[in-house]
Amino acid sequence: MDKKEMRVGSEGAPEEELSEGELLRNEVEEWQAKADEYLDNYRRSVAEFSNYRKREQREREQRFLELSADVLGRFLPILDDFERAIESMPQEEVDSKWAEGLILIRRKLGTLLEDFGVRPIEALGKPFDPMFHSALMQAASDEYPAGTVTEELQRGYLIGDRVLRPVTVAVSTGPDSQDGQET
Repeated sequence: MDKKEMRVGSEGAPEEELSEGELLRNEVEEWQAKADEYLDNYRRSVAEFSNYRKREQREREQRFLELSADVLGRFLPILDDFERAIESMPQEEVDSKWAEGLILIRRKLGTLLEDFGVRPIEALGKPFDPMFHSALMQAASDEYPAGTVTEELQRGYLIGDRVLRPVTVAVSTGPDSQDGQET
């Protein structure tokens, strides 16, 4: 059986007839190649689907963050109003029931925002950063070097790593040069 026999093909050319073992080996190799190809295609499909699910999850989280930021951003002016009301409260009214109620509402609103990941941006004494700060004015300062935030005029907030509202600030131009020194 290991011997190869000569046959005449349909065109008259001699063909070698492969032994039964060689034929089976060739067939197994063909099937193995097809199986490897199918397995490779399957693995690629699984990887593509996994990447698709991850991408969809990221996009869903991004949409949720954008919607949350929009809704939560609408609460910030209300929070500002409560803070202004508390700051401008007459001293004789500080211990009254309505003042306590006002402070409690402000605290609950702040807690609600914190529960959704909203947190204030700390700016005072830090270098001005246009990604987080909005400069409304500049002023000379002996206390702060040039380019440093000297005052927070309106509090800013982050949600996650995203700026919900930038801090409105005053920025130092450095020490006042009118100290009698000539330049």
